[in-house]
Amino acid sequence: MTLNWRPRWLLLKIPAALLLAWLAPAVSPHLAGAAPQGDYANPQVLIQAEELKNLIDKKDPGFRLIDFRHQAKYYLGHIPGAIQVWRPETENRRQPVPGLPAPAHLEKLLGRLGVGSNHTIIIYSDQCDHTRLWWLLAHYGFPLSRMRLLDGGLGAWKAKGYPTQLTSPHFQPASFRFPAAPLKNYLLANLEEVKGARGRPDKVILDVRAPRLYLGEVTKEGAARPGRIPGAVGIFWEENRLTAGPYKGYWKSAAELKELYTSRGITPDRDVYIYGHTDLSASFTLVSLYLAGYPLDRLQVYGGGWVDWSRSQEPAATGPAK
Repeated sequence: MTLNWRPRWLLLKIPAALLLAWLAPAVSPHLAGAAPQGDYANPQVLIQAEELKNLIDKKDPGFRLIDFRHQAKYYLGHIPGAIQVWRPETENRRQPVPGLPAPAHLEKLLGRLGVGSNHTIIIYSDQCDHTRLWWLLAHYGFPLSRMRLLDGGLGAWKAKGYPTQLTSPHFQPASFRFPAAPLKNYLLANLEEVKGARGRPDKVILDVRAPRLYLGEVTKEGAARPGRIPGAVGIFWEENRLTAGPYKGYWKSAAELKELYTSRGITPDRDVYIYGHTDLSASFTLVSLYLAGYPLDRLQVYGGGWVDWSRSQEPAATGPAK
């Protein structure tokens, strides 16, 4: 492997405007971490800023770090050694509602960037975007034991006083292949499946959009009408994160997460169908429930989200839930 750094003058070309747990190798001890006092059921999902800094300082060759933000943000400063991927590269825009790309598309994208099938992939962003890539990779069969999300995102890294850089690393292309064909419904649901879940005592539909969207007071671009899926429970995705203190932006503890959801009838013994405007914020909630101990095989993201439902002939509800 060779590592070359692109010269700073290349930045001038960037416009100023916004441009199932599988069998897998054992986890490196450097990657085994838990959120501060989180007591999570699945702490291996996360990595802390201190752990990541240790890997970078040791020049550990066994991982790749992905900055899942817009290119303009990336070139204003990113964690050293991070490669950049952004949402449009991981969407299929040939569909009426942007959906999942083909597995071969992701394999080609990651391989071109120097991510190999045997690497541990660490992902961060500044909002909820990084969980979408985690969810996509999990859906297509990448081992859960070799994916990490930076708890607290880029803000946590900066809060520690750790450096950022402007230059971008270039790794030699690698071979990236998913281990097997994805299970059809693993972590993913469509309109018909969500429709069939309505009114079932063993299933629950979870709307993770902002309260005004849930209530139907406003409509976001892409949706054909305001409202929500009738019967859906509303819990805004940002409620999964701490809003103040030294760990602002980190996930809440497992106990706090479980209380948040069980108090609203979202219990581990029910199949949970999660949706947002599309699939972005829903993936953050899926990871949150998994951290709290909810079985992953009972969690599904409704990929089309409210955009898809709003364009269908299915009913919509507005106003406070009754």
